[in-house]
Amino acid sequence: MRVLVLVWGRQVETLQASPLLRTLAAGSPAAEITLACAPAAAPVARALAGVGEVITLRGLDPSASPIQGLLAWARLRRMRFDIAVICGTAARPRILVYLAGFARRLGVGGGLTAALLSDHVAPRSGENQSVTWLRLAHLLGITAERHEARLDPGPAASQQALVLLHSTSVSDGRLLVALAPGTGHADLRSPASRTTAWEPERWAHLANQLATRHGAAIVFVGAAEDEAAATTAATDIAAPHADFTGQLDVLGTAALLQRCDLVICGDSPLLHLAAAVGTPTIGLFGPTDGRRRGAYGAEHRVVQALPQHRGHHLMSGPDGMMEQIRVEDVLAAIETAL
Repeated sequence: MRVLVLVWGRQVETLQASPLLRTLAAGSPAAEITLACAPAAAPVARALAGVGEVITLRGLDPSASPIQGLLAWARLRRMRFDIAVICGTAARPRILVYLAGFARRLGVGGGLTAALLSDHVAPRSGENQSVTWLRLAHLLGITAERHEARLDPGPAASQQALVLLHSTSVSDGRLLVALAPGTGHADLRSPASRTTAWEPERWAHLANQLATRHGAAIVFVGAAEDEAAATTAATDIAAPHADFTGQLDVLGTAALLQRCDLVICGDSPLLHLAAAVGTPTIGLFGPTDGRRRGAYGAEHRVVQALPQHRGHHLMSGPDGMMEQIRVEDVLAAIETAL
């Protein structure tokens, strides 16, 4: 049996598909599991457990043009798979697998194009996307679920992270907490990457409180575009800290997060990278729903901002919502995670 799993989205969504991929691989050991994803997600996709081959299709990126969608269809039309499993409820991947001639098309119900699916599961309110997609395996008669995401950064990335960590004063055995004050390797075209900002002063206050209350050392993580936010936050930090923003690629960052005791960040790939390497997380969510997009598992916490009313107007802008999250709210979540 040849199974093609298509993920609509980028790195976050691909990482959220990990439990499904592990479940399919364990439940059908003789099956060939191929993952199709957007090019931006390819590095993490190739490091996920349960994946055989990875193919990249620009048509699976939410920002893809109709021409790129057409090219994705042409490529899928030439492939031979028994089953297509769609992670996402967008119309495009449903149309792609239907027009490509896949006999069985499994996905999550909802919307007019759900009629193009041969089998579907019903979405549940407030359910994490990982769980929703995990239930797609039931349509194939697989009930033994693998709930944890699993990613292996590889020996090269692990060695790079280890050398970098030991070049600082924070690797002395104390509690190590990673903070991501920027967008955290998110694709800058994604609306979520522009709606997860928390003020640098709050990150600094949080870091100092972690050092005072728990004796923690702090590492800043993120991509090159996060350096300014980390530098500003570090100005007011009295706690032991190191800034690794912009020094590691996404797999190197995953290897670094694997050596941390806790990761705190917004709605970004770093949240799911940490979960996939077994590190507990605290996710800060503003306009997006942390129940659906947060890291899945009992060891992970979500701090969700709520929109507030000003007169008759709903203050629902990203900046207005994120400012509702207080340092005390995050510390309260941390107390239950450490």
